[in-house]
Amino acid sequence: MKRFIDEGKTWDSFTHAPVLVVCPFCQNKAQVFQQELLDQPKKSHVFSCLSCCKTFDQDQQQQNNLGYFDEINVEINQTCTCKRGKYYFSQSYARPSILPPFIKLNCTFCQKEQVYNSPYTLLTYKIPRKSGFKINKDPFFGYRLYLTTETRHGLIFVYNMVQLNDLKAYISAELRQRTYTNKNKAYLSRLPAWIKSARNRKEILKAILRLEQMATTIQLLTNK
Repeated sequence: MKRFIDEGKTWDSFTHAPVLVVCPFCQNKAQVFQQELLDQPKKSHVFSCLSCCKTFDQDQQQQNNLGYFDEINVEINQTCTCKRGKYYFSQSYARPSILPPFIKLNCTFCQKEQVYNSPYTLLTYKIPRKSGFKINKDPFFGYRLYLTTETRHGLIFVYNMVQLNDLKAYISAELRQRTYTNKNKAYLSRLPAWIKSARNRKEILKAILRLEQMATTIQLLTNK
C-alpha cells in the first residue's frame, strides 16, 4: 500500500524553484525565478523566455507596462452536444494582432471536433490593470502557468516539477497522512474534491502524465 505523508506545504513553498509559464509575447515556454540582489536581503523575481529571449524583473514589468497589464484573454467554455463533455480553452495574448485566426477543440468526452473562428467577439476580454492574479497564473507577474491541462472535471495546474512530483505522489497514495494541524493553508488540503477522489485517480494520473511530458520537453530545451 502506497503511503503519502503531507507536510503541509503551501503554494508559496513551491516558488523557490523556477515557475514555468507561457510567454505573453511569443506564447512559448518561459520561466519565473528568484534572483539574489547584491547587498540586499530581498530577492528579485525575474521573467525569462526560452524562445524570444525577453528578460525583465517585476519593476521593469510595471514601469514598461509589460505582459498581463495589456493582455487579451480568449476563453471558450461550451457544453458539447453529447451533453457529457465540453469544449474548453483559455489563453492569454499580449496584443490583438497575435490572436489565432481559428481555434480547433475536441470535446473532453466524445472527442468531437469544433472550430471557432476569429473574431471571438463574445469570448475575448481585456484583463484590467489591477485585476489581481488568476487561478492558474504565476503569483509574481500574473502570466498563465505552462504546466496546465484540462480534464472533464476542470483544470489541473502546477508551478513546476517539484510541485508536480508532490501531486503525483499524493494522488497515487492509497493512504494519506498529515503531520500538521493548520490544514487550511496547505496546498494539498485545498485541492478540489474531484482531484482527491479515489474514483478519479486513473484520470488524474493520466493528466499528470501529460504534464510530465510537457515538463520533459522544457527540460530538454533548457539543457541545449
